Amino acid sequence: MLVRRSRLRQPSFRLRSADESSQPSTSNQWSRRKAASSSGGAAADEFPAHPIRLLVGFSAGGGLDISCRHWAQRLSARIGQPVIVENRPGASGELAVKQAMASKPDGYTLVCLSGSNTISSAKPNAPFDIRTDVAPVIQMTHFTFVLYVNPALPVKSFAELVAYAKARPGQLNYGSVGTGSTPHLAFEFLKLHTGMDVVHVPFKGTAQTATAVIAGDIQIGLDAIAAVKPHFDTGRLRPLAVVSARRTPSLPNVAGMAEAGVAGVDIGSFSGVAARAKTPRPIVDLLNRHFNAILEEQETRSMFVVQGYEPAGGSPDDFQRVLAAEVVMWSGVIRAADVRFE
Repeated sequence: MLVRRSRLRQPSFRLRSADESSQPSTSNQWSRRKAASSSGGAAADEFPAHPIRLLVGFSAGGGLDISCRHWAQRLSARIGQPVIVENRPGASGELAVKQAMASKPDGYTLVCLSGSNTISSAKPNAPFDIRTDVAPVIQMTHFTFVLYVNPALPVKSFAELVAYAKARPGQLNYGSVGTGSTPHLAFEFLKLHTGMDVVHVPFKGTAQTATAVIAGDIQIGLDAIAAVKPHFDTGRLRPLAVVSARRTPSLPNVAGMAEAGVAGVDIGSFSGVAARAKTPRPIVDLLNRHFNAILEEQETRSMFVVQGYEPAGGSPDDFQRVLAAEVVMWSGVIRAADVRFE
């Protein structure tokens, strides 16, 4: 989700007190930092010396799993070591992050991140803080979602849907892949901006949501594009809008939010890779260079087109800023929409 950026808080500084006079001198501190940096550099020179694990917080066969397996294959080819994908599904990706947090900070355990991880950090009693408990390596993709309806619903644009729903408060239902999922909070964000009163019905996955809309059990769905595009091609579902500000190359004939007349809405998500917090920066930077190179490969870009993704890339610090902004933004949505987590 890239709706708004948070302002980074500037670090605070203080003078050393007399009680701190026994602390190491500035020169000694500098020597220790230099030694630590040299140690990290030496580790990077020898990295990787054995296989790497790449944890995925969702079941095999899903969009994130397919992407991460491709990245693992390409990374293995570049570093000359196996990169083993391990699925750790559960709690909207939280289990995989927790396992990565429990690993050694040596770069040999990586985790695939998604927008659900920033939502986990934004909710009350968060299980972790994705901004501090992992070391971001790279944002690999960004993508948006598509809002669709059963073709029997007498609306052919997002504006018509808003008007139709407002005339029938509480009578329409929309489905998502579960309470607290990115599609769920994205639709709640739309409700805040449009004033629609539409009831949420959680499902276990995209396939179940789409099936319910096709059957007429519910009227509206919101999902990643690749998961439902085949139903658009057959006419079983009707796309009304993507929830990014502009159109996306994956659905060039479907309007974005700005074109639909909804200002201030630019909803998206991401996928990326992280290591455990305190992984030596030289190792993080080495992995970042490899993943940026993978993004430039034609095979990777072709796969992204099929999945409805757009390549991202950039530095670890770029990804850190995205994670921070997402947590702040989702926190606001959760409070404003009074989302209750099960």
